[in-house]
Amino acid sequence: MMRNALTSKEAIKLVKKYGSPLFVTRQEAMLENIYNYFKYFKAYKGEFCLCYSAKTNPIVALLKIFREESVLAEVCSMLDIESSTLAGYKGGEIIFDGLVKTSEELDKAVKFGFRIINVETFDEVRQIENICQKHKKRANIGIRLTFPSLRVGLKSLLGISYDRFGLEADGAELKEILEFVQKSRYLKLIGVHCHTGSNQKSAKRYLVGIDALTDLMVKLKSEYGFEVEIINLGGGLGVENITAYKVTDIALNSLKSFLKLDINYKNTSLNFESLGKEIVDYLEKKLEEKGLKYPTLMLEPGRSLIGNTTDLISTVITRKETKHNNWLIIDAGTNLMPILTLYSEYHEVDVLTKNKEKKRTSIAGPLLYSSDIVLTNRMLKQGSSNDLVIIRNTGAYFSCQSNQFLQPRAATVLTKGRSSRVVQRRETVKDILVRDI
Repeated sequence: MMRNALTSKEAIKLVKKYGSPLFVTRQEAMLENIYNYFKYFKAYKGEFCLCYSAKTNPIVALLKIFREESVLAEVCSMLDIESSTLAGYKGGEIIFDGLVKTSEELDKAVKFGFRIINVETFDEVRQIENICQKHKKRANIGIRLTFPSLRVGLKSLLGISYDRFGLEADGAELKEILEFVQKSRYLKLIGVHCHTGSNQKSAKRYLVGIDALTDLMVKLKSEYGFEVEIINLGGGLGVENITAYKVTDIALNSLKSFLKLDINYKNTSLNFESLGKEIVDYLEKKLEEKGLKYPTLMLEPGRSLIGNTTDLISTVITRKETKHNNWLIIDAGTNLMPILTLYSEYHEVDVLTKNKEKKRTSIAGPLLYSSDIVLTNRMLKQGSSNDLVIIRNTGAYFSCQSNQFLQPRAATVLTKGRSSRVVQRRETVKDILVRDI
């Protein structure tokens, strides 16, 4: 558990004040994550630029903190753009990614002068050109490269691949784009970009990305005369306190559930200092080998900046024992934790109770469908009605992917020292029904 973790005493106090379920984000933890990035990447000989992936958790108050700490906003939708703008971000402080960018979004990007738009298709490039002509403005663009390793782990087993994202280095579409940009009066190619994966706890894939991007930089310079100013390695760094399940984990979890064995994981360590040094050293080596200038090194993490800053506090509604399970039913389910399934991630969970006895326990939410399960077969303290349960490290993709299936969405509170304030109010049934005509 990180140094700024929410304590039992604080959790009880916050629920009394704000109700349950409740997301709690700690500002000190956010700052610690930001400082770690700047600390361990400052050795790079060129400029280092840190961006926050707004889609990970786009609450305006959190974006304001990132902006105050000189972290740029990486956006991929109108929601991200509007949230970032409300937080005070100006055009030059925003970078725009995404396979699908609407004409309305691109119009804003050009009009407000976003720092860079990372393009993924020729259609998109032509659309940006037309918008630039309309506004008589130039736009900076970058090339998003398809990551060489397209199918990885559990996602590969499920048939999920990354190859729809980005452009192939030797593809005809990239050639068309480069020739088009060469002739354009409005488009300036200044960057290269790739996203190397998710939940990474080593530099391995980043180094593969560096190889691919520096090769592309050589090609852009030698064949087309483009001097790259930004090399963007994407995000994807994981959180030490979260284990993303591998294929073997899913199989083992199923077997343990069948045999009624405890499901428990020791999270893989993440040496941020070592990882940062390995990336910086390798990038500098490749740039020098290929005779390239030092571009700005840009990273756009989300999970590793916000994931471990937030916990979800829930309340036990009832305890129920059956022939097969010892259940705790809580007031927060997969409506608030859609990515926390039996097939995705392992999160630490604490039951706040005076009862010290531990028993193999499963936890389910309040929703009326069979898959509303938070965890199974874990040795936990035996909670009772009105005890609190804390699901740890829920800052990334929990609140933003919450839905209103049967229950309104939870509030989010930001703490700083002993003070706290609501930064996203609790949703009401009226909020949900207001859209109905």
